[in-house]
Amino acid sequence: MKTCSVFLLVLIFCHLCRAQPQSSDDDTAQTQRAATEAAEPDVWVELRNLRDMVVEQKVELRYLTARVTAAESTVEVLEIKNTAMEARMTAAESLAEELQLENDAMEARMTAAESVAEELQMENDVQAADLLVAQQKLSTLQQQLTVGENNVAELEKQQEAMEARMTAAERVAEELQLENDVQATDLAVAQQKLSTLQQRLTVGENNVAELEKQQEVQAADLAVAQQKLSTLQQQLTVGENNVAELEKQQEAMEARMTAAESVAEELQLENDVQAADLLVAQQKLSTLQQRLTVGENNVAELEKQQEVMEARMTAAESVAEELQMENDVQAADLLVAQQKLSTLQQRLTVGENNVAELEKQQEAMEARMTAAERVAEELQLENDVQATDLAVAQQKLSTLQQRLTVGENNVAELEKQQEAMEARMTAAERVAEELQLENDVQAADLAVAQQKLSTLQQQLTVGENNVAELEKQQEAMEARMTAAESVAEELQMENDVQAADLLVAQQKLSTLQQRLTVGENNVAELEKQQEAMEARMTAAESVAEELQLENDVQAADLLVAQQKLSTLQQRLTVGENNVAELEKQQEGQDAALQELQNSNKVGKVAFSASLLTSGEGNTASSEYLRLTFKNVFTNIGNHYNPNTGYFTAPVRGVYFFRFTGHVAHSDHNMIMTLVKNGRLMVTAADRYTTSTDLEDNASNGVVLQLEVGDTVSVEMYGKVWDDQHRRTTFSGFLLFPS
Repeated sequence: MKTCSVFLLVLIFCHLCRAQPQSSDDDTAQTQRAATEAAEPDVWVELRNLRDMVVEQKVELRYLTARVTAAESTVEVLEIKNTAMEARMTAAESLAEELQLENDAMEARMTAAESVAEELQMENDVQAADLLVAQQKLSTLQQQLTVGENNVAELEKQQEAMEARMTAAERVAEELQLENDVQATDLAVAQQKLSTLQQRLTVGENNVAELEKQQEVQAADLAVAQQKLSTLQQQLTVGENNVAELEKQQEAMEARMTAAESVAEELQLENDVQAADLLVAQQKLSTLQQRLTVGENNVAELEKQQEVMEARMTAAESVAEELQMENDVQAADLLVAQQKLSTLQQRLTVGENNVAELEKQQEAMEARMTAAERVAEELQLENDVQATDLAVAQQKLSTLQQRLTVGENNVAELEKQQEAMEARMTAAERVAEELQLENDVQAADLAVAQQKLSTLQQQLTVGENNVAELEKQQEAMEARMTAAESVAEELQMENDVQAADLLVAQQKLSTLQQRLTVGENNVAELEKQQEAMEARMTAAESVAEELQLENDVQAADLLVAQQKLSTLQQRLTVGENNVAELEKQQEGQDAALQELQNSNKVGKVAFSASLLTSGEGNTASSEYLRLTFKNVFTNIGNHYNPNTGYFTAPVRGVYFFRFTGHVAHSDHNMIMTLVKNGRLMVTAADRYTTSTDLEDNASNGVVLQLEVGDTVSVEMYGKVWDDQHRRTTFSGFLLFPS
């Protein structure tokens, strides 16, 4: 084979040497070529056959290479999809295991719920026993109360007799006391007038001195204020001139900036279009350069292949055998992949069966859950009824204890009063004698005090006239001072505003100058880029040509595998949807169980508060304002926030709310609204009608169904009053959870 190849190459070389243009005319060359062909016909035939064989081997080699490449790609794709399928199958099994764990947790929680129901039943029994004990105590206290009331009636009779004797003695003492009180009152009035006149005289003298000092200070302040006023007016004039100049400069800069931005936008658009065209041309040029390089490489490769064709012929046979072996290996891999697909289908079927089993268990769990919830609701109702009865009994018991304590206290008090009355009878006679003596002494003191009072009234009249004159002068000075301060404040405000405007105008001017400089630089840069792009476009358009090759390969085995894979994906998607649905159902059951546990934990919820903690006054607003009731009477559960005014529902249930507003010392209307989650529920209002309509109340209440986290508050428009009597309130409590 090698000898034949060498011989053929020698013949080809000789033929090429003879084919060189050595003669002077074409006829001689044709004659020589014909003679050569006639002399060597068998060599040319063998050469053509060899070339045909080489071409066929190359085509077959390319076909086998393409098939091997396609098969390898198919195997790789199947392996990737197989790996993804195994991962999804593992995830599905993990979900099934998690659902099983959650089912176990649900059973444990169900057992806990049943335990809670049993505990509620035990508490119910304990409360019933407590109620019986409270009723027995109530009966005992009623008997004690009857005995105490009889004792009180006996003591009241004795007290009436003692009071009759005491009344007669007190009448005599009262007559003497009245005479003494009249004289003491006259004396006290005279002394008070004397003291008041002395104080007013001292205060008047101090006021005169103080007013003179203030008048001097205000005169100095007035002069300073006038100087400041003059200075501010000058600064204001300068500021206005600067502002007008800056506004003119700003208008000119804005006009230049607008023109520059327009030019920049136009150049930017042209630049974008040319950049896109240049990018397309560069891509085409790059493609052509790559294809030209590939063509040159192919030419060089073909020259090399022609030199080593014989060697590759031998290698092609071994390659064909290796490809056959690889085909067999790939067929085995394909069979293994199909077996794995079958295994995955079986595992998927098992997963679907597990999901169905879990759904059945979940349905049974839901039935048990519903039964437990019913039992819990019944026990809760019984618990509430017994709690109400127990509370009523405790209230009655407390009332009876209080009445018994009051009766015992009354008995002791009556005994003390009887002893005190006897002592008062003796003391009253002594007091009458002492009052007669004091009466005589006070009559003499009263005459002396009246003389002093007349003298002081004359002095006070003179001092008051002086004070009135000084007050008039001070009022005139204060009016002038107030006017000067007002003018100074207005000028200061205008100066501040103009200074701020001047600063803003300077900042805008600086910004416009910077933007103008940047815009001019961008315009110059864009013009340079445009010139460069035009040159590059001209060169690219002269070089650009379009060539396109399309090559599609399809495999029947791959299509079948893809169809099976699609079917498995659909089934897996259905299984995942079922798992997601079961998770949603389980989340709903968890929420219901949590809500049931919360309703058992929350217990009692109630609050009541008034608007102000101390003092009195109106709370006013020209728009709807949320009220914060600061003075908290009760806040069982701490679900009302006195800092924000919001009540937040701790459990889903039915609640009752009531609010009251008081209108006083106001000529405005009052509107109060109860708001749930920012939405108005009910309103209470009072309209101002006449000046004689001094005080009014407005109130309203509502029963609301609330979810966990819902907020309730009270908003007000107008004016609402509150004081130490707690007239404006907000209250609410839980009726029952639902």
